[in-house]
Amino acid sequence: MGKRRIVALALGGAVLLGGVGAGLEGPTAAWANADDLAAPEASIESGRYEGAQTVELRAQEGAEIRFTLDGTRPTRASELYTGPIGVERSANLTAIAFTQHAESAPVIRGLLIKTADEPLAQFAVMSDIHLSSDGADLVAKWQTYFDALKRIVPDPDAIVSNGDQINDNNHDTAADHRFPRAMLEQNLARTGMTGTDVYLTFGNHDDYVERMAAQYPEAWFPGKAGYYETEIGGFPAFMVNTESWNQAQAGWLYGRLTELSQDPGTRGKPIFVFGHRPIPSTVWDGAQASNPGLKSNLADFPQVVYFSGHSHLNISDERSIHQESFTSVNEGSMSYEEIDSMYQPFGAGLAQEHTVPTAQSVVVEVYADRVEIDRINYAADAGRTYDDAGAWRFQKEPPFSSTGTLAGPSWVIARGADPEAVKAGFTYTQANRNRVAPAWGEAAPTVRETESGPVLRLPQASDDQFVNDYTIELRDLETGERADLVPAGGRVYADYIVSPRPATLDIPLAMRRNDRVGQPIDRTLVDGHEYEATIVAADSYRNASAPRTFRFVAGALDREALDAAIAHAAEVIGGVERVLGIATPAEEGDYTRFIADEEGAKAAIAALRDRLAADPATQDAVDAAAREIAVGADGLERLLETVDRAPLGAAIDRAEAALGGAAAGGAAEDPVAEDPAGEEPGGGGPAQALRAAIGRATGTLETLNRSQQQLDAATADLDAALAAYLDATEGADASADASADADAGAGSEGAADSGGSDAGGSDAGGSAEGGSDVGGAGPGGAAGAGSRASGTVASATGGASGGALADTGAPGAPVWVAGLAALLVGGGAWAAASGARTRRIRGAETR
Repeated sequence: MGKRRIVALALGGAVLLGGVGAGLEGPTAAWANADDLAAPEASIESGRYEGAQTVELRAQEGAEIRFTLDGTRPTRASELYTGPIGVERSANLTAIAFTQHAESAPVIRGLLIKTADEPLAQFAVMSDIHLSSDGADLVAKWQTYFDALKRIVPDPDAIVSNGDQINDNNHDTAADHRFPRAMLEQNLARTGMTGTDVYLTFGNHDDYVERMAAQYPEAWFPGKAGYYETEIGGFPAFMVNTESWNQAQAGWLYGRLTELSQDPGTRGKPIFVFGHRPIPSTVWDGAQASNPGLKSNLADFPQVVYFSGHSHLNISDERSIHQESFTSVNEGSMSYEEIDSMYQPFGAGLAQEHTVPTAQSVVVEVYADRVEIDRINYAADAGRTYDDAGAWRFQKEPPFSSTGTLAGPSWVIARGADPEAVKAGFTYTQANRNRVAPAWGEAAPTVRETESGPVLRLPQASDDQFVNDYTIELRDLETGERADLVPAGGRVYADYIVSPRPATLDIPLAMRRNDRVGQPIDRTLVDGHEYEATIVAADSYRNASAPRTFRFVAGALDREALDAAIAHAAEVIGGVERVLGIATPAEEGDYTRFIADEEGAKAAIAALRDRLAADPATQDAVDAAAREIAVGADGLERLLETVDRAPLGAAIDRAEAALGGAAAGGAAEDPVAEDPAGEEPGGGGPAQALRAAIGRATGTLETLNRSQQQLDAATADLDAALAAYLDATEGADASADASADADAGAGSEGAADSGGSDAGGSDAGGSAEGGSDVGGAGPGGAAGAGSRASGTVASATGGASGGALADTGAPGAPVWVAGLAALLVGGGAWAAASGARTRRIRGAETR
């Protein structure tokens, strides 16, 4: 048999390459665009639902979905979506699609899960609309807000706008009230809330009471004093004027509350009071609260629920409800929210600012035994009220993904048969305030160098409610001094109002001049200095976590992921280039791979090499390069297809064995001396045709980058040549047998039976001693009919294998078929030959 060795078969330094198979598609894109990864789709919208709900999620092909039910942004460690999600209680369901190197934007659904109880009354309370124009962004924004409200309460009894309908600061723009009036009228009509009453209170930005009243229907804002009584769903409601509190108003309110408390028909009912400003020492805004006299008026009536706005303080904070003598509720703001004065990131630096770009309000449902107050986000996407240059700009492009989500769990106020029973059921009291401190998780904080400066990447601590803020102390270990950044006691906002709440914060370690928005950076870290950072997380009740301390070097880059990506990419490029013959020598596994799109692969290699040549100078650039290189390497690797060369190697072994190992040297005698039909090339006969087919198959086997289609075609071609050869061999043997039988009959009539000996010699496969026929057992042995052709093949195989094959013939079967079957299933010798060739294909054996 000829010697073949499949490693790098090089001619002039280039490996022999097979051509691309016909019908293959054009260039394949090797680079995946992470920006194209769409957010998952959810089978349900934000809204109010009765009973547990089942939510189905769907992401684009090749992505997995991770989700949370606690309002936080999912990470790769969050729960994996494997099937419909059962939601049994109110929650924000958030889902993100992930691939190996990319993640989508989140999809978030606020699911307000209610019992089957029929509410006795439903109404919405909004505050601080602040509409003084009808800009397109404002019109679109309010349409999305009302769409969200309709999914919660399709037909509310009332909407209360609790002061500051406009932006007036000079008491000369009462005409601006036409904008909030038009907004309310248009959206009520558009959403079909035609039976909904509207009630307004007077705020400090509403010009004067009389001029405001002139802009609205009498039913919306009756009278000229700015306070009045009405009903909402059959429950007493009072609109008070906190901008002009006087004895007349106080006497009126106290008198009416007393009467309702003593009336058997109303003494067990909740009483709703609406005023623009909060009351001192109730909800968490003390700075902007007013009217201590109003607190005295309400103190005798535990069944009162007082709603206030003005401060814009967000309702995500649990301090927005308070119970002592009565219940006070802050309903947030529909323009923007406020937080405690804290440091917020504005671009490359921190600045002290208390505003956040969110819109919130409450929806109230009254039941026979309770009042439920649902906290709703209308806009809570991530962002800032000021841009990096200090310009006031936010919420300009509705719809927002957060519209209709929940700003927190529903507040539940127990009802009672009388005022005393109501007070006994108070739960939102100082005695019951939260005392659980935040706790750190396993993920460690890091400091990364970005194009704009150093950034603290902080995995957020966890809390039973939410983390409100972080204190950060940085000590320069080179100087031993505290870094002049966030001052001692300064708090950094934890973005807890954003929906979903971020799992990780990026906090710039640089300060703007005078800690003010829009000012340049004037304090940051010193590159090359080692720092020790101590971080403490706290909730809004000032419950504080244990300190977390770590060290870092300013300006240092973490290249671990990038270096790993580079190493993997180099390995992939090397493999592809070897398969393409660009690089030598080939390795064992290269013959099991095929690239259809050679030009596409070369282009992908060039693009990937460009990325490998980059020298990123910031952590952002390092991380981006790591992602791009990993994506590029994966795309290039996807161009590689797996092929199986073993069947072709086995076919070559079968053909060579049939020729008796003479294919390479051409010494074996052709069983057909001539080719009268002229069917073989050159008229050389089937043996020569088989040798030629073996040569072609060997060339295919030993050439890199052959498709499975090409390998299979070569296998079929060779098997056909082998079958033709065996058929010709069977014909030649049949002629020889006929001649021998005639001679035997003439010379020795009846001298030998069918198994008799032939003293003159032996046929192929027979024993010389004893002169047996093909497949004979020895002197005097009887050969079975039809065993001659098998014996012929067996003799070509040689050894014990040949003896076994000689016994496989069956009477009447075509002899070449039996021979080919024997070749295909002939046991250990064939298995060994096939295994040897497989090893040669892989380059593991030299022959």
